[in-house]
Amino acid sequence: MGPLLSLQPPPERREAIGRAGLGSLLAIAAEGGPPSPIALRTITAIRDHLIRLPIPLESLTPVTPEELAAAVPESEWRQRILRGMTVLALLEDEPGEARLARLEATARALHIDDAPVRAFRHVLDHQFNLVRLDIVRRGFQRGAAAAYLRDEGPAGALQMARALLKREDPALAHRYRALAALPEGSLGRAYLAFIDSNGFSVPGEVGGPPPPVVRHDCCHVLGGYGTTASEECGVLGFQAGFGRNDPFFTILFALAQFQLGIGSTPVTVAETGQADPEVIFRGLEHGLGVSRDLISDWDPWEDFPQPLEEVRRKYGIRPRQTVGADPAP
Repeated sequence: MGPLLSLQPPPERREAIGRAGLGSLLAIAAEGGPPSPIALRTITAIRDHLIRLPIPLESLTPVTPEELAAAVPESEWRQRILRGMTVLALLEDEPGEARLARLEATARALHIDDAPVRAFRHVLDHQFNLVRLDIVRRGFQRGAAAAYLRDEGPAGALQMARALLKREDPALAHRYRALAALPEGSLGRAYLAFIDSNGFSVPGEVGGPPPPVVRHDCCHVLGGYGTTASEECGVLGFQAGFGRNDPFFTILFALAQFQLGIGSTPVTVAETGQADPEVIFRGLEHGLGVSRDLISDWDPWEDFPQPLEEVRRKYGIRPRQTVGADPAP
């Protein structure tokens, strides 16, 4: 099954949609003064990794919500532009009421779901429990949990309950540790090496995660992502690219955990100012080329015995160094 997002608009619409989208990003970046450095980096990253047209930023002018609505009638691209605008606003040091007003006006003019704007309002109002609820309801964790229950049945529900109660599950831990018997170079051995090299635990061990988190850890392995805050943002961008859940809320998970200091998971301590838009949108571009949803539509046990490189080829996962190899000037 293909990714949620289309790679590009139709060729005859790329230039118009690209300029309208970048102009809308510039408009929200310029609310209250000149665009900040991180806003310009965000616009550049979206241009280079998603729009992929050689449009100089100095050639852009801010686009009003009404101008955007006239230039982009397609609902898919309206939604993507609004989400990009919201991500940019969340990356700012001071999101501000003016940016919220611009986002609300844009959603009204485009006549589309304003869920990202509501999430931004929750951040602005310091309603952090509502932000966490937005992420759980719409982000990748829900898809991962549902997929695990689908694949494992009632036993999977018990395993997840034990993990949430921080109880050991020796049988489950043994199942994961038995991956060490797989051939060298297999996905299963690579997953276990990733866990051990980072000082993590497998599900069922003390401190181990709920089993659905294994899918996220496999994305680290398959995509070639490390575990620093920046790399976590990259792998979440990767997941946003191939996932069937709303990609905005997967990126919001990254921003809440590593940029806003809200905390979107009990597993790691929340941080501030660690998100790099270049890494996020390079990861998103990377995930757009993947042919299967590796969170909601995949059971890693099917592929654990297979060679890692073969699994990457099967799902169209390119080496990271080839992603965005020819960015716009």
